[in-house]
Amino acid sequence: MVRLRAIAAVLVISATVCAAMSMAQASIAAERVTLQTSLSPDRLGASTTIGFGFQISSTDGGVPAPLDAIDLHLPKGINYLTTTLGLAICQPAALAARGLAGCSPNSRLGFGSAYVEVPFGQSSAYEIPNIQALMGPPHDGNVVVLFYADGREPVSAQLVFTGELIEGSNSIGGSLTAAVPLIPSITAGPPVSIVSVHTTIGPQHLTYYRHIHGRTVSFHPLGVSLPLHCPRGGFPFSATFGFTDGSSASATSAVPCPRSR
Repeated sequence: MVRLRAIAAVLVISATVCAAMSMAQASIAAERVTLQTSLSPDRLGASTTIGFGFQISSTDGGVPAPLDAIDLHLPKGINYLTTTLGLAICQPAALAARGLAGCSPNSRLGFGSAYVEVPFGQSSAYEIPNIQALMGPPHDGNVVVLFYADGREPVSAQLVFTGELIEGSNSIGGSLTAAVPLIPSITAGPPVSIVSVHTTIGPQHLTYYRHIHGRTVSFHPLGVSLPLHCPRGGFPFSATFGFTDGSSASATSAVPCPRSR
């Protein structure tokens, strides 16, 4: 009887320990991401501007871990040959040294904004109102997108980081992969956490310039073209996000098929 009681006690203790470990593992914070995408205009065969945005939160309600990588997968069938975006190349060193003044307007590919959260004291979210996407020097035949983030207050940071656009085909969608640098908060302080971003790649609100017979003429570039047919369920996007704590998260989104005219 004593032996049975001892075995029962061991089993109870083991179950309690396992339950405690399960609860502890469940309480470990993780990042959640939602993805939003758009096509403007959303018209089959048309030149379009791709818009994408995401929001990051932590499952424990705290500040999410800093983002360090993004891999965005685009719908298949997009025609990259029709675009006139990126008629000029922006050099990363010139962009870092002089900001947008260091690059031609004809290198701009899109723009956006972001919100970041400072992980100390009474943490609050602050806007980085200006994110520009520009055409960088190509790498291994792939388009390189330079992202320039210009933050002023309360965190002053001008950052340049690169993304590489892997062209897709009619059967395989393209992808945009970017490594995100840490954004400093204060001297020797922890990096800030990105909580949301919205940006575009495309001609919407972009103006280019060319010289014709001694005059400077403005024009609007063409974006990538949508395919002539929309897949069932709309144009699918997906993205994977990596964080400095070693975790990752995925999200999907779809732009509905255009209504028939």
